[in-house]
Amino acid sequence: MTGRGWGHRAGVAVAAAALLAAGSLVQGLLPDPEDDPGAAPHRRTAAVGEPVDVRTATVTVEGVDGSTRVEDLGTEKVSPGLWLVVRYTVVAERENTAMSFAELEDDEGRTWSLAARNSNSCTAGPPGLPSHCVAVFEVPVDAVPTLRLSLARESSDTRFDALAVVDLGLTEADAEAFALAGVLAVPDAGLGASDAEEES
Repeated sequence: MTGRGWGHRAGVAVAAAALLAAGSLVQGLLPDPEDDPGAAPHRRTAAVGEPVDVRTATVTVEGVDGSTRVEDLGTEKVSPGLWLVVRYTVVAERENTAMSFAELEDDEGRTWSLAARNSNSCTAGPPGLPSHCVAVFEVPVDAVPTLRLSLARESSDTRFDALAVVDLGLTEADAEAFALAGVLAVPDAGLGASDAEEES
């Protein structure tokens, strides 16, 4: 290969390296999508029993029970802390909707997501038909008095979405009562009127 050929290749390599360096520099100056404040979910707060509008549906946390032991699908699970069983209802407005994202957070910033033994059962219901859902979380006793439940449609990405943030309204007395409770049966999720609504 001639000297000119080597020179040409070397020039191309230098130019490519310069372009890569420039690209990396520009990329480093661009804002991280995760840092975009406009991408944060739109938090809509409520208390237990209060409906929350999450754009395509209304969500209402109906109640919270707790125990050190739960029975779920025929299996008893024991916790060194507490199990919380949160019952909530979703009523879709324009399209079939379910809440796939569920997370607990306390005042210390600790969060409990749908990992390990935690679960969320929520069937997508058609507009106007209530979907009765159940979220089960294992938490330490000291977290109980300040817990908030966040619910959203998409489990993988809540950016730009509406996020229902519900203060569970629990107290230290509730935590003590839960610690003394017997085995708690986890209710089934389902569609349609609840047993209480059918009896009324």
